[in-house]
Amino acid sequence: MLRLVGALLLTAGAAGLGLCAAGQLGERVRSLRSLVGGLEILKRELSFRRTAMPELMERTARQAGEPARYLFARCRDHLEELGERSFGQIWVRALEAEPELLLTREERAVLAELGQVLGRYDADGQIAALERAEEGLKVCLARAEEDRRRLGRVYTALGVGSGAMLAILLL
Repeated sequence: MLRLVGALLLTAGAAGLGLCAAGQLGERVRSLRSLVGGLEILKRELSFRRTAMPELMERTARQAGEPARYLFARCRDHLEELGERSFGQIWVRALEAEPELLLTREERAVLAELGQVLGRYDADGQIAALERAEEGLKVCLARAEEDRRRLGRVYTALGVGSGAMLAILLL
């Protein structure tokens, strides 16, 4: 009886690990979608309203989806440091402080490059940088969606299968 309970717990634990790994792929897709949406909000605000940086970060923090809104809120909260640091430095620090974004090195590089342009050049230059960053993130999003479709099933099957195999070995 004790062996059976142990085998069931082992199977459930391994299946849970597989499902958790698959779920993280879904969270990554959600994170990239929210970032792309946030960049669209920034671009729209700059295009039509020519919004100043503090108000721009405030509006984007309110309108963007999670977890991207935390990036914009962190930037907004640290704008009083603008004399001591550049906006690019504030942006990069905010990127590094948000592990919920689940970004790869490539995605961080795309966003860090954007931070060097925001608030520094004229509106047209900022809009062009936002478009480049948005396109770069859309490519990354397409890859993440493909990974979720392909690897999500693999991780789930591996978790359940390895748990079942270990349970059989224990019995």
